[in-house]
Amino acid sequence: MKKAGLIFIIGFVLSCAGQTINTRETPKTPSTKSSQTTNQKKNIPVETNEKKMSFENLDEAYMAMCQNLEQLPDDAVKSAFDLAVDILREDPGHVRANIVLFNAHLYKANKEQVIEQIKKIVTLNPKKPESCIELGTLFARLGKISEAIIFFQKSIDLDSSFVEGYYNLARAKSLKRQFDQAINAYKKTIKLSPKHHRAWNNLGWIYMIKKDYKKATKHFKKALEMKPDYSVAYLNLGTISLLQKNLDQAEKEFKTFIKQKPNSPDGYRNLATVYQQKQQFDDAISAFRALLKIKPDDYVAMNNLAVMLLSKAKYGESVKLLQKVYHSNLANEKIKSEVKKSLSLASYHMAETLSRLDDKKDQAIKAYEDYLKYSDDLSEKHIQQIKDKISALQ
Repeated sequence: MKKAGLIFIIGFVLSCAGQTINTRETPKTPSTKSSQTTNQKKNIPVETNEKKMSFENLDEAYMAMCQNLEQLPDDAVKSAFDLAVDILREDPGHVRANIVLFNAHLYKANKEQVIEQIKKIVTLNPKKPESCIELGTLFARLGKISEAIIFFQKSIDLDSSFVEGYYNLARAKSLKRQFDQAINAYKKTIKLSPKHHRAWNNLGWIYMIKKDYKKATKHFKKALEMKPDYSVAYLNLGTISLLQKNLDQAEKEFKTFIKQKPNSPDGYRNLATVYQQKQQFDDAISAFRALLKIKPDDYVAMNNLAVMLLSKAKYGESVKLLQKVYHSNLANEKIKSEVKKSLSLASYHMAETLSRLDDKKDQAIKAYEDYLKYSDDLSEKHIQQIKDKISALQ
């Protein structure tokens, strides 16, 4: 029940998940550097003589369950659960123990216990700013951004010079699209920690959203000044250049990003867009192919590649890709309708091409049948013409 139940419970709990946006930054959840207990060791499970996974202390359990919950074996989760329960007997308000207990219930899909643990965690009153960050991070991970903001704000109330409090508060405010408040929090972060490259980058992202491209560019470059190999800033600089139709510069920035992050689909996706706008269609096709090698289920990229192949008269491959897209679980019916139109057109052209080849008549018939299947609002006269073509091939 572990993985299937986990997915169900996450869907049940995440009441605010729809509030998240792509902030073009890493990591995707607010960060935490602290530890609430004193017996810190390497943040990995240890293996006992019985070949079972267990943890030596709660810090190990906390880090593993926050970062790698779905991959943990049952005995490791039980070890974490037991450690948390022992600590909570003595200290019911222990933050990390409560978070570990929540994750253990989530892992086991104990719906009622998950809900009860969430209610308890909301009422915790941590006295250390680091503990506030941990609680806020948990709620941010669950998509409960309003609750996360409460704890991030409290971390600052406890320590007005706490850099990570301002940084996480700014990120959460961005997720709520409260950009002016986010800007203030990022500026405070930078004032306290001038080399905080992520704060520089994220502040630039907000200015980009506000279409102040000059300020955005300045902040992305500042992030790179602080950390020259910070790939996300190159991606953002490329995006700004693309928005401003500076296609050569956009191509340069996206290529730099790809060089640093060759396994990220974002660089190839954006580079393909540049090539499309430059009408370098062969290069765009190559970029989409590279993207799909990394992310084979990217149906938007697959559709874009199929349409480009259709324009290059590569009908067979186009039809194959479009059929895969059409029969995927596309939530947007409007997109599915557009895919259907492309599939109809590609099927027709493939049928016309194959019908002229003596050894491809069966495939031509199938293509004509697909054309009728995927076409809407064809006239009776045209339908009959296609049926006559099928009969002639039989």
